[in-house]
Amino acid sequence: MKHAFLTLVLLTAVGLGYSAAIILSLPPEIDPAETPAPGASAVVSEMDASEQVTQTTSPALASTVPETVTEASATTYLVWSTGGLTRELIDGLPAMFEASSVVIGDVVELSVSGGTIPLDALAIDPDAHRPFDPTGSLAPLRPGTVILGESAAALRSAAIGHELILAGTAFDVAGIAPDSVVSAAEVVFAASDPDLPIGTARFALVSSDIERTEFEAAVRSLYDGPAALRIRAGEETPWLRHGDAVLPQVFIKQALGEFSYTNLRGAEFTQDEIFQDQHIVTTDVPILGEVVCHSLVAEMLTGAMAELVDEGLAHLVDPAGFAGCWFPRFIRSATGVPSGVSRHAWGAAVDLNAPANPMGSVGTQDPRLVEIMLGWGFTWGGDWLVPDPMHFEYGG
Repeated sequence: MKHAFLTLVLLTAVGLGYSAAIILSLPPEIDPAETPAPGASAVVSEMDASEQVTQTTSPALASTVPETVTEASATTYLVWSTGGLTRELIDGLPAMFEASSVVIGDVVELSVSGGTIPLDALAIDPDAHRPFDPTGSLAPLRPGTVILGESAAALRSAAIGHELILAGTAFDVAGIAPDSVVSAAEVVFAASDPDLPIGTARFALVSSDIERTEFEAAVRSLYDGPAALRIRAGEETPWLRHGDAVLPQVFIKQALGEFSYTNLRGAEFTQDEIFQDQHIVTTDVPILGEVVCHSLVAEMLTGAMAELVDEGLAHLVDPAGFAGCWFPRFIRSATGVPSGVSRHAWGAAVDLNAPANPMGSVGTQDPRLVEIMLGWGFTWGGDWLVPDPMHFEYGG
């Protein structure tokens, strides 16, 4: 039934596209703000469907043995958009595809002595998510409980049976799951929990054996949101989650430390002094001058700027266009929907040549600058779904 519905949607989309092509003599103007960044929609071709498993039979039996047909293996896809999924995707994906899971995601506050710690949290329906949980690690999830990712559990020495106070409510740890199963989240809730403290549908996982272009056409026929839509096959991204172009927060914490905060004021907050004393330094960086940054990132940035000087490329960075590194705040989303803690809060991101490279633009960064920054371990915001070409951050 779902395949028939999918076929009808695709035929309708093709018919409308053909009609529009007859009516319009010129292509419509494309709004750059709704266009994925260059390279963001790169397609990795699926396994050749013509590859067959060879069976050997005797000539006498060849006429009586039915021909072997190898079914195409299913591919797991990630579907997400900045600011969250639209209602059409939330309702339409499960109607189109039997194996699909809409995943809620936001920051949740863990209460600790002297403040709160921001955790990267997801919420799922364990039944819908079963095709994407090969270990069965999420099966114990029930209202009133949470599952921790293995890295998050190690970070705070948590174990099954421990109690966590999350957004003011007590939850029991029902299990610890591989990071790959929880999309590198720190904590996972049951979506049906009446005390669920998060609510934005961030991404969906879909398993399908239909051809890639057919799959994308079906999904995009459901979407008319304000931001670009990203569709990735599992092998195209290391982490099947929203914001898949950056290192997940739990690994930032492993590498750069974890902090608590108080006095949340809009997107800004007061970071704990222990973290600042241990990790935030003031360094004299070539080209840029005095920079306040995480000590590890300061070393990376110093190396990158020194290489620019050595290569005679110092002119690629305007010191007056440096917009800072350390700034304790949440992400300033282009859609206005907060989506996590900014890497600037760790002193793990720098904004270079900011005036000429605003968020949402293609920007004017020289490829030689980008290449050197990548070589020193940064990732570049110019490749993001909503590009932020001034932005370079710690990439692990």
